[in-house]
Amino acid sequence: MAVDDEHPDDARAPARPAPQAPKVNRLSRFAKLTGLGASVTARHVAQKVAAAFTDDAAAAEAERRARTKSAEQMTRTLGELKGAAMKLGQMLATDPELLPPEFVDQLSLLQHSAPAMDFATVTSAVERAFERPLGELYAEFSEEPIGAASIGQVHRARTKDGMAVAVKVQYPGIADTIRSDMKNLGSLLVMARAAMPKERVDGYLEEITTVIERESDYLNEAENLERFQVLLKDVEGVRVPIPVHELTRKTVLTMELFRGRRLEEWLADAPDEQKTKQGERLLAAYLEMLHEHGALHADPHPGNFLVLDDASSGDVPPIGLLDLGCVRDFPVAFMDMQLELLTALWRHDLDDMQRLWRAMGFLDERVDAELIYDWLRLLFEPLLVDRVTDFGTWKVNEAAMRFVLDNPSIKLWAPPREVLFYVRVLAGMRALLHKVGMKVNAYQISRRVVRERGLL
Repeated sequence: MAVDDEHPDDARAPARPAPQAPKVNRLSRFAKLTGLGASVTARHVAQKVAAAFTDDAAAAEAERRARTKSAEQMTRTLGELKGAAMKLGQMLATDPELLPPEFVDQLSLLQHSAPAMDFATVTSAVERAFERPLGELYAEFSEEPIGAASIGQVHRARTKDGMAVAVKVQYPGIADTIRSDMKNLGSLLVMARAAMPKERVDGYLEEITTVIERESDYLNEAENLERFQVLLKDVEGVRVPIPVHELTRKTVLTMELFRGRRLEEWLADAPDEQKTKQGERLLAAYLEMLHEHGALHADPHPGNFLVLDDASSGDVPPIGLLDLGCVRDFPVAFMDMQLELLTALWRHDLDDMQRLWRAMGFLDERVDAELIYDWLRLLFEPLLVDRVTDFGTWKVNEAAMRFVLDNPSIKLWAPPREVLFYVRVLAGMRALLHKVGMKVNAYQISRRVVRERGLL
């Protein structure tokens, strides 16, 4: 896990909610979530009515204030609830072009820091997991957390043999709320049911629920850490923390402590050639894990990438890959079909494209194949043109929104649940590359991967 000692949060950032333990009572959580939706809806209806009686400038300012207040309320509520509710907030904040800036500014707080539980609760949770006093387990254990996330929070500690470690402690009872939270949050996808079968939307909810439930098992995350040590051993400049198995249980995870700066902060100050190097490393890591091993680190929000303090590594220090609880596995053959679809795009072979997306489980009966081709070319333009793409100026979301407005039937082209987190990772990586203005020839990288898989 990470600690960022050199660059504390800017004092001008939006205020964080006061520390407190998450609410785990299911009825209370249901009331919180439904109340949030009703409050936000009522606020914006009232603002729209008031706008009819004011000039354009006043109406615009009133709308901005309403969005800010709603964003603050949503961040506060999801941060208090933690679990699946907070995870959804992190997902919504992954792409800075997806939401109005007021929501991105607030929800992004959930990526780096969130309301924390008090130290007495932490101590009790650790001692209950091991059935031993905290002092018998660790030589040192910080009272203040160095990070608070959706399922648990992280503390700096030192083992009895002197190893600096990060200890992730799960919020008591939070794992039992995941499935009920997702059921309550399912109402947020009601609009999608007008564009695709209910069964497909329910499948998406089940996919998210299953992955988050696996993430709540820290024994599983410890195994993932060990596994990704091997999977990424040949990727230069990318590291994964080492787990400490004897100090890990289902609700407590102890691992090597990584020190450094968040990747997006480091990149903001880096020259273009170093940005390019780190971009290539990240792309290489994700291509390696996906297309060689069928394993996906499915939580790409910026807080999970750290540029490590490592004076021995030269001008471009390594990247630490954090939070391996959220992992989605795919058959390698399924990932090969993704590459085959890319080669069909290169050839403009509509027949082969249709064969592939149907084999993967996409629904397309009511959508013209040429329209889908145009849609894919828009979304994957950097992979289709042999040039260095400046992701800082490539604003695909604006073009995508116009495309959907002009061609609403594209919403009927529904992907299978298996690709939900794959698409999320693509969006998260693109957003990170966009935010730091990274310049990478993604076409040449993708051609190399396809050749290495023997598909070109």
